[in-house]
Amino acid sequence: MIESSCFHTLNGRGMQKKYQIFVSSTFRDLADERQDAIRSILDLGHIPAGMELFPAADTEQLSYIKKVIDECDYYVLIMGGRYGSLDEEGVSFTEREYDYAVETGKVVLAFVHGDASMIPVGKSDTAPRLVENLDQFRDKVMSGRLVRQWTTRENLDTMVVKSIARATQEYPAVGWIRGDAVASEDLLTQINSLRNENEALRQSLTEIKRSQTPKIDNLAPLSTQVTLRYHYNVYHGGFPTEHSSSFVATWEELFKAIAPSFLSAGSRNDVAGGIHTLAKEVKQIQATPRVFSTDVAMVENQLFALGLIKYLDHVSVAGGPGKGIVLTERGRAQLTELLAVRA
Repeated sequence: MIESSCFHTLNGRGMQKKYQIFVSSTFRDLADERQDAIRSILDLGHIPAGMELFPAADTEQLSYIKKVIDECDYYVLIMGGRYGSLDEEGVSFTEREYDYAVETGKVVLAFVHGDASMIPVGKSDTAPRLVENLDQFRDKVMSGRLVRQWTTRENLDTMVVKSIARATQEYPAVGWIRGDAVASEDLLTQINSLRNENEALRQSLTEIKRSQTPKIDNLAPLSTQVTLRYHYNVYHGGFPTEHSSSFVATWEELFKAIAPSFLSAGSRNDVAGGIHTLAKEVKQIQATPRVFSTDVAMVENQLFALGLIKYLDHVSVAGGPGKGIVLTERGRAQLTELLAVRA
């Protein structure tokens, strides 16, 4: 099942601007949480657009929902313990909605359940395939953006209210203004002109972001393990003999070890240095490892494909081959999330 809502929200300051907010979640398992969110939006003075639920789950319905997302200013995703109904390709309609919202550059407010053990059995998927799909979807949502994690209806309700209020202040969208609030026809023309210009700039920015990150399907999430090979020397009678071995690490461990070097411009040597640090300090490898150059290149390429690093045009770094490398905004957010000290 798909469950989606589109709301107009009121901005209490200025010209009573109304924003449209698309709310997406799975159907039966999150009915109560969804009603809480709708009730809170109404209590804040926001106005529902009149669209409540989409009980059907088919391609034609999804096509219509995409048109609704196009008209909305913000996108809210609430995730629990179910993946949702699948399309013909085995992807849930909820994930299709999310992918489309990200693709079209909507401001995304994501709320992911933070403790699967607290979710009742009747509200959780048990089929291995659905559980795996849900885990991959969750990894996708939590990679590259700050996600709020909820455990109860009460704290979810509070998070939704605060997040919407903050988003409308920090990321004001186009929205809608009542006709009788405009002082004159000339002012209305100016506002419409600025709105069209703003929309064109948003579309251009979205296209730029798309061009900076390759579109690759089924990228391994940060939780996936990868095997890295390395050389090391063993000395006998003062003469070295080269040996080979390998160790296993997750992409999250690799990124956490490598990323600090790219807060300012770095090079491929810094990728190798980060892997070396991980091998010595985390994996407790006693020898001095020299990671295969092809594996270093693979790690660099994966971080680029995930949109966590980018290359600086016409900037080379001393001591490193190729162009300079630096974290993207998504990479900085991901590093902050990984290194933050929690209570």
